[in-house]
Amino acid sequence: MSYSTVKDVLDYSRKLHEHTRNLYQQLRDQTQRERVDMMLTLLAAHENTLADAMASMQEHTSQKVLQEWHQFEPGSISEALQDARELHPDISLDELVKVALRIDDYLISLYRQILSETTSDDARAVFESLIRLEETEKMRTVRAALSANDW
Repeated sequence: MSYSTVKDVLDYSRKLHEHTRNLYQQLRDQTQRERVDMMLTLLAAHENTLADAMASMQEHTSQKVLQEWHQFEPGSISEALQDARELHPDISLDELVKVALRIDDYLISLYRQILSETTSDDARAVFESLIRLEETEKMRTVRAALSANDW
């Protein structure tokens, strides 16, 4: 396992969210299902919010924390999004939500792993904040999926 800085982790997360947003937007152009299209719009906005949050966090985190090294080897974005291979124009709403939640769970797990090995209080605060943000956004996705039948 190699090491990366907190800044590297935030960059990786931002790029992952941006790439996921782009996948959802591309799929919107291909799908004919109204509810799926609406969920894709919501999911693209969800990913955009998270990408913006990563950029903002990077701006508002001290250089000392951003330059801290942690055991983390960022894989390729395509490896992290391996479940996105299941995305296709005829995807069901349930399948789409499962893919989206697995991406959220991947990042939550990543942040928890780094948090468990972090000794700096400031870095701990950053990763705790990232976990709360991802969990909050994940719950918004679940609520939207549950209310999709009302659309």
